[in-house]
Amino acid sequence: MLVLRTQRLLLRPFIPEDEDALFGFWNDPHVRRYLWDDRLVSREEVREQLALSERDFRERGYGGFMLALAQWPGVLIGFSGLRRIPGGEAVELLYGLYQNFWGRGLATEAARAVLRFGFEEAGLEEILAGADRDNTASVRVMERLGMSSAGDYYRLRREDFVIAP
Repeated sequence: MLVLRTQRLLLRPFIPEDEDALFGFWNDPHVRRYLWDDRLVSREEVREQLALSERDFRERGYGGFMLALAQWPGVLIGFSGLRRIPGGEAVELLYGLYQNFWGRGLATEAARAVLRFGFEEAGLEEILAGADRDNTASVRVMERLGMSSAGDYYRLRREDFVIAP
């Protein structure tokens, strides 16, 4: 199975058995506030996201990754991944962590690993990312990744991607 490794993290593609973990994660009030516009996520929506990720990995070479600390490989602390922005071909970087793991640079570390995967393995030329304006921590992550503001999204092109943290 594909596993992305960083200094502190393990990232592996979503699998159907992740439904319970993602259902709990995406319904956590601190997580859903920005990822789901503060609404509860149904089991059906979780299953749809799992199926979308599986299809995207098969057809496009990218999708969603479960995120765990290297020392706790079986414990979900968040997710990161790539998906097409609905209605187009542009690809969007997504990431989120349980609140207990905020402020440690883990979102940046995970997102950098996914960007590297997207550029080097999936062959993408450009990756976008977005965040609610009041989600200043997420905006800082995008800026640390070298992304620049481009209207409603932040953008990073392959030739501008810097691997080193």
